[in-house]
Amino acid sequence: MTSDPVRAVRDNNPGNIRIGQPWQGLMPWDDMNPEQKAETEFCVFKAPEWGFRAMAKILLTYAEAHFVKTIAEAITRWAPPSENDTAAYIARVCELTGIGPNAKVDFHSYKDAFPIIKAIAEQECGGWMFTNEELISGLALADIKP
Repeated sequence: MTSDPVRAVRDNNPGNIRIGQPWQGLMPWDDMNPEQKAETEFCVFKAPEWGFRAMAKILLTYAEAHFVKTIAEAITRWAPPSENDTAAYIARVCELTGIGPNAKVDFHSYKDAFPIIKAIAEQECGGWMFTNEELISGLALADIKP
């Protein structure tokens, strides 16, 4: 069986989170398929819900530790100009969410977190490759509930 060619889908990592933190929900090495075992740059999660949880936790850390309060501030950290076209990324997330780049958002709030995390996943994957239910479950794992 061939796995999904989209890395984020194959690795259950909708935010393309890099390896580094000992995230909850990381897939054990013995459970990975050969393509996942070959991954050297990005986390491999057991299920998309765990990847969405990690995305939420990162945004919550941005808000709490770095006083990030807007999409522009969050995306500038998430996708820095040294690696991305950050302005285009911000514009796309704002287009998908209907939230202005400098509007104050609350990453603890389901109302704000759901559309922002969904938009980041769409940008990272080149489209929406997951289900709303997976995102909702991931947010719940991060204690962000409707």
